[in-house]
Amino acid sequence: MQKASPLISGGMDPSGSIYEQDGIIYRKINPPFISFFSSLMGNKTILSMIGNEFVSSAIFSKASEKSFTLRHQKISPVNYAYEWPAFMLQDAARLTLEICIKILDEGYILKDATPWNVVYDSGKPFFVDFTSIMPIDPELIWVALDQFNRLFLFPLLAIEQGFGRVCRSLMLSSQQGITNFEVGKFLPAFLWIKKPWLIKRLYIPRLIISLLQNSGQDKEIGKYIKKAEILPEIRKKFLIKLLSDLNTIYIEIGKSSWSKYYLDIETFFNPQSFNQKQKVISSLLEELKPKSVTDIGCNMGGYSVLAAKQGASVTAFDTDEDSVNMLYRLVKERNLKILPLVMDVTNPSPATGWRSVQHLSACDRFRSEGAFALALSHHLSITQGQSFDRIVEELSDYCEKWLITEFIPIEDPRVKELLLTFRRDLSWYSLEGFIEALGSQFKEISTYESFPSGRTLILCKKK
Repeated sequence: MQKASPLISGGMDPSGSIYEQDGIIYRKINPPFISFFSSLMGNKTILSMIGNEFVSSAIFSKASEKSFTLRHQKISPVNYAYEWPAFMLQDAARLTLEICIKILDEGYILKDATPWNVVYDSGKPFFVDFTSIMPIDPELIWVALDQFNRLFLFPLLAIEQGFGRVCRSLMLSSQQGITNFEVGKFLPAFLWIKKPWLIKRLYIPRLIISLLQNSGQDKEIGKYIKKAEILPEIRKKFLIKLLSDLNTIYIEIGKSSWSKYYLDIETFFNPQSFNQKQKVISSLLEELKPKSVTDIGCNMGGYSVLAAKQGASVTAFDTDEDSVNMLYRLVKERNLKILPLVMDVTNPSPATGWRSVQHLSACDRFRSEGAFALALSHHLSITQGQSFDRIVEELSDYCEKWLITEFIPIEDPRVKELLLTFRRDLSWYSLEGFIEALGSQFKEISTYESFPSGRTLILCKKK
């Protein structure tokens, strides 16, 4: 049995602590909270939500005055909001509100509304912080409303206006979200005409805060909050309307040049229509039988689909959010075991959070048995100026046993497009040079004809 390993994120919760042992997550409830959380595990509504909205959970040790522990399913790999495309952030927001609405009639609500309490298992979000459940505060409409606005509603409004990359960067730099003053910089002046609910949710609160700050009364803002019991039906109506407002945020997809590859996605579900590249990779997957695959630069995720159909659990990432949004939609529609994320392999998510150990780096989380890096090396070497040695090192970080990559020759039309704005020496750019660089990390290297003609697939096995 492995030694228990405490999880850093659990150190922020006064209700208890969490630790991992033998691939299972345990949550030890602190004595003052044992009675409340043990009663939750007997509530029919809560139990019906476990494994659906809430991560799969069970009682590990029977409750006493001093001891009570829950056991949770471990979702792997862990993923964070700054790696999600817009559709995933919006679904996580919906999940948070839907949980609140469902447990209201039981006298409960969530005390937190943060995407860091949600983890995706392929295309399905799960709320993982069971101790976020609290009794309703009768004097507050929702204790986590401001947090929901900053971390869900306002970022999604900015993303709707085309600032997806900016919002992910803000989430990476801080877990405090976007304030009502900051979000105004992203929004058109008259957006309230299309979304009248912004008047109550954004403009009036911002005006009140500004007036209080200008008059020096902002530190006494609590005096201006009316202390009165809020009727349950008013609270439920408010949360249902908030969910309705959230659903009016429309994320447009299919605009990027890379998302046009979506037109070919159906071919990956029909072996009779496979081209040479699809045939080779499908055959290699049958031979390798991987349990896990990381698809680097996945685009629309066609080859992720091939790996998932072979039974692998796939993590797929790309820099193009439009393509990843479309892949996420496909994953949901077809119930595929693929986790779609937005990330750049040359600038992966770093270790972040408390002392830079709370959230692990992408390289630590997304390392799989095997990895794809298809139609990618020419972008890394030409557009991003990476040497073959550097490319091989960064690709090697994501695979334990093997890598399937691809070399695109300088005569290829796609490479010629890149060369229109590239004027550096490329005498080193050759198949032979790429294979030599791969030899520094891999012991067995085999080549295969790819598609279109002239491209080369390369299977590499680790030393």
